[in-house]
Amino acid sequence: MKKRILILTVFAFYSFGMFSQSKLDSMLRKLPVMKEDTSKIKLLFAIEDEYLKTNPDSTLYYLNISDKLIKKLKASKYDYDYNFELVKVFHAKSDYNKALKYTLRSNQIAKNNRNMLQEAESYRTLFSLYQNLGKTDLAIKYALYSLKFSKSVGDTLNLSINYGNLSRLYFELNQFKKAIHYGEKGIESGKKYKNIKGLLICINNTALTYMNMNENAKAEKLFKSQLAIANKENFPRSSSKALINLCSIYIQTADKENLKKSIAELNIIASENNSVLSTADRTIIKKLNAHYHIFNNNFKQADVELNDGIQMAINDSLPSQLLNLYYLKTNLKYAEHKYYEAERYGSKYDSVNIIINDEEMSKFSLDLEEKYKVEKKDKEILLLEKNQIKQRTFIYSLAGIAMGLLIFSFLLYKNYRARKKINDQEIIQLHQEKKIDATQNMIQGEEQERTRLARDLHDGLGGILTGVKFQLNSMKGNVILSEENAGTFTKSISQIDNAIAEMRRVAHNMMPEALLKFGLDETLKSYCDSVSQNSELTVSYQSFGMEERLEQTNEIVLYRIVQELLNNTIKHAKATKSNIQLSRNGNIISLTVEDNGKGFDVNAIKKNGIGLSNINHRVEYLNGKMDIQSDSKGTSTHIEFEIT
Repeated sequence: MKKRILILTVFAFYSFGMFSQSKLDSMLRKLPVMKEDTSKIKLLFAIEDEYLKTNPDSTLYYLNISDKLIKKLKASKYDYDYNFELVKVFHAKSDYNKALKYTLRSNQIAKNNRNMLQEAESYRTLFSLYQNLGKTDLAIKYALYSLKFSKSVGDTLNLSINYGNLSRLYFELNQFKKAIHYGEKGIESGKKYKNIKGLLICINNTALTYMNMNENAKAEKLFKSQLAIANKENFPRSSSKALINLCSIYIQTADKENLKKSIAELNIIASENNSVLSTADRTIIKKLNAHYHIFNNNFKQADVELNDGIQMAINDSLPSQLLNLYYLKTNLKYAEHKYYEAERYGSKYDSVNIIINDEEMSKFSLDLEEKYKVEKKDKEILLLEKNQIKQRTFIYSLAGIAMGLLIFSFLLYKNYRARKKINDQEIIQLHQEKKIDATQNMIQGEEQERTRLARDLHDGLGGILTGVKFQLNSMKGNVILSEENAGTFTKSISQIDNAIAEMRRVAHNMMPEALLKFGLDETLKSYCDSVSQNSELTVSYQSFGMEERLEQTNEIVLYRIVQELLNNTIKHAKATKSNIQLSRNGNIISLTVEDNGKGFDVNAIKKNGIGLSNINHRVEYLNGKMDIQSDSKGTSTHIEFEIT
């Protein structure tokens, strides 16, 4: 099981805390007397940044004031700073969806301002948020974007954060050697360029990796280093996480003395910074306190800590934490020889575990008592407990039989679910294969017809028009015409030239020879240049990792998708700019098409749009996924599929 980490000393925490409070008080005294100009905006940002370390709610208050002042002064150059500070606040509060909303907004502002440093910063944050939201593909995409931007603009200050992100990514993929490699590079970079945040991230991720490799001595040393830095720089969240993981190590190694010191320090920091810590961290602290009390045979206090943690996990929908708390609660009840309560919490543990394993987190209802009819079980248990004194021996035997039946029933149920799931998947797969075959036949037929029409146009109509042009040119020198008729004759020849050029352009778009000769990358680049020259839409095209050609049918399908998207943009969006990005990462192909047009109602178009339906058929042929986001500021279409 993967764990998380951080570290501090009590004296350093309080001494820096007093210094930080003094600095904050000084800024707050300046605020009322300052003139309402951009200097006051900067001061408000500095105040909310100090509050962010200990009190995110106060941060929101001062950000609201700064927003009003920015609008009053029309100081749009601070729009990015305001939105990105909101990202920090909601990230600290673990509200990743809101943080994602403001990060995307910050990223768009950075693009509009052509500020690559800000754009790189927003890409780093997108990686972290998508990772927290479990969207690994997008996390990988923006990790690569961030690293590319940071290197291209020489952003040495944030190199450690990029390395920390890569370390975390490889840690989540269980590639521990790479995680340590990038983590250590990030530690070196953070120290060299004095980026405390990046340094803490890299120390944390490297220590986590060592911890999961059971190299506890190396992990402990790094956690203590992280704790010292976090205490000195007043990062209480980082301090608490370091102590949480140190306590986990001491529990694993049964180091009671160090556990006692660390748990005491952790409780002090938690009580002083309760509003800063996430509910997940606070439930973990409850679990660690319970462990400590169990070590000291104080089962009653351990029970209190676990009950508090369980209630917090239920209230905030934290199934993973709830699972760990139920597991420890079950063991505690066995240690107390309360076997029926142990069975009760073991049943709750199994229920939550089934939900997690079935990947139904989005549908998870925290009212476990109702969903799994625990109240009925509680009544049965209470009834058994009333008869326990008279029938202890009988009940123990009955309990053993009941537990055996429960396990047997659970195994039967699990086997039934597994077989049913396999059957359902086979049915779904057959339907998908049938649909893909139909789509494939339709697309192949369409491409064959396009090819036939293109050749007929080029070889048939093209030849006729060219012959007419040569005949007229040969007549021109042999026919005596008036000046007016001679001009009309010359104009007619010119119009035939235009018709030939237009016919060739149409034939080329129906089946461009460049696609077959030079591949998708070169053809798309040429096509985008052509659209930019022949329309009011400026198209920017970028590609990454497309040196190797794809299978020909896939290239044709991708080319048609880009054609359809750009045609829709030109016809309906009233856009002036469009960005196209095509990338390959291993076997994953990603296509993103964005514009700055007026947007549209995605749901309405999905029902009635013929163009979108054509694109959907092509994406299904590729066995890919398509995501469309559209508002009044423009439209973004992201398509992703895997090649074999």
